[in-house]
Amino acid sequence: MVLEYRDSYVNQFTSNKSTVNIVFFLCILFSSLLRRIQFPIIDIGIHYLLLTVFSFLIIGFNFKYLPSVFRKHKVILTSLGILYLWMWICSFISLFPNTSIIYAIKYSTYLILFFAFLVLNNKNHKISLYSRIVLYFIAIISAIGFIEALAPDLWIFRLLKYPSFYPQIGSIMQNPNPFGVIVAIGLCLSIILEKQKKISKLELYISEFIFIPALAFSASRNAWLIFLFGLFLLLIYKILNIRQVIILISIWIFCVLLIPVSTYRVGLGNSKIFPLINLFATKTVETKVPSPAGTALSRLALWQTAISETIKRPITGIGVGVFAEHIGVKVIGRKGFNTHNIFFNVLVELGIPGLLLFNNFLWKIVSIAKVANPVTVIPITMFLASQIPDFFLYDYTFTTIEFYFLAAASNSLVRQKAGLSR
Repeated sequence: MVLEYRDSYVNQFTSNKSTVNIVFFLCILFSSLLRRIQFPIIDIGIHYLLLTVFSFLIIGFNFKYLPSVFRKHKVILTSLGILYLWMWICSFISLFPNTSIIYAIKYSTYLILFFAFLVLNNKNHKISLYSRIVLYFIAIISAIGFIEALAPDLWIFRLLKYPSFYPQIGSIMQNPNPFGVIVAIGLCLSIILEKQKKISKLELYISEFIFIPALAFSASRNAWLIFLFGLFLLLIYKILNIRQVIILISIWIFCVLLIPVSTYRVGLGNSKIFPLINLFATKTVETKVPSPAGTALSRLALWQTAISETIKRPITGIGVGVFAEHIGVKVIGRKGFNTHNIFFNVLVELGIPGLLLFNNFLWKIVSIAKVANPVTVIPITMFLASQIPDFFLYDYTFTTIEFYFLAAASNSLVRQKAGLSR
């Protein structure tokens, strides 16, 4: 009887601990959306504090697992730690040290997040459970995107996001591009989880019903390419067949041609037939969004400027955050424009050594992809591919989810290697 009582107590404690971890994980996800809410005096987003606090709560609550986490992940933690050390060195010797040091402090939040996610999945690995939570979180964001389409001036958007890109939909994320990519990843994630019997077919159909129109509403061509790339990966992993891919693409194309802002983004803005909503409207629907050609040319200008700045400071770069605050404004005319390419951004801000260190970290992730679960491999690949024509480190929701999948993949790799060794 004593043994039975002890086992019952242990099971209850384990269950309670798992519940607390899930609550902290949810708090991290929702805290990442609070970028717009500022501390009244120091004018810094409240999300920096909340993300750090909940990450440390996860680490502290699972304190006894820290030695094993350090031991199991020493290679990837070392490579990431060296990259961050170099980031700080470049920040202190930057031509704009104040700007760079502030950004270095902000980006250090991700290092704490990543370690917390490693700790979160160290024991009783529940990647499917946390991936389902991420899926539901993305679904909530997508559903709020529909509300933005109907009422873009609603108080929640004024409170949580910067000036709207309406009629492009970004929901309560910072702009339509990271929102669209997250939606594309969420769509592929739902298909993977259903294939693995982790969610029901009803959940899959509801996800597709939410995600595909939201993807079209975002009018993000980057997100559309990532969506198609994700379907290609699902084909490679034999999670979908050709017929299923064709059906999904057909539904997506119909949504794109139906919605005015999406139709404009594919170059059919002057058509009398498209968007298809014209067939039901008494007058042609007009929309104003950045021209497709203009956004492509602006990217080329930013890339050229990044190369030019790298030539001036090839070793230490200009410092993190400096391009968006001081260099991009010379090209676009206002602050906030990064290089729109993750590799160019690292190169210009951290120099050639920084790019090599970053590529070394990516190589560790590539080695993970050889054996890890497709529920992590496919999202990670989509996350990285989406940042070749763009750069989303500034969006804390996007990068928080990205770092979760990186950590989950690392844990998958450790577990599989342990299984092989046994």
